[in-house]
Amino acid sequence: MIALAVLAAATSLAAPQAPGQPCPGENTLEINACFGQQLDAANSDLNRYIAAARLRLADEAHTDGHTAALALADFDQAEKAWLAYRKAECGAVYDYWSDGTIRTSMELTCEIDLTRRHAHTVWSEWLTYMDDTPPVLPEPVAASTP
Repeated sequence: MIALAVLAAATSLAAPQAPGQPCPGENTLEINACFGQQLDAANSDLNRYIAAARLRLADEAHTDGHTAALALADFDQAEKAWLAYRKAECGAVYDYWSDGTIRTSMELTCEIDLTRRHAHTVWSEWLTYMDDTPPVLPEPVAASTP
């Protein structure tokens, strides 16, 4: 529980990333680089929420035992499956747009959107409480990219 408090205090100082702004640029490479930076930020946020969820489950596994330990194992398995889903889904988007220069931007936009939505799901399922206890981390932004 102390570890959760330390994590919450440390991360509350850094607000979650706001949804990305449109990526201006004079050419495709500049636009793709901008979307790449937005994806890096979204992945960083997601990793922070996943780490907090794993920490909460691990802490509860020490006190609750079997149930939380099973949930942690299932959580890890679900994260691996989600990564495979994101890769397949956004790979399909890339393939759909493969005849144009927009293909990479479309794939990156897909990855950013799914990553933000997933961070919100992790927060909702694992970092909030059924009562009025404040969540472990602030609610992440789950909006789509422009």
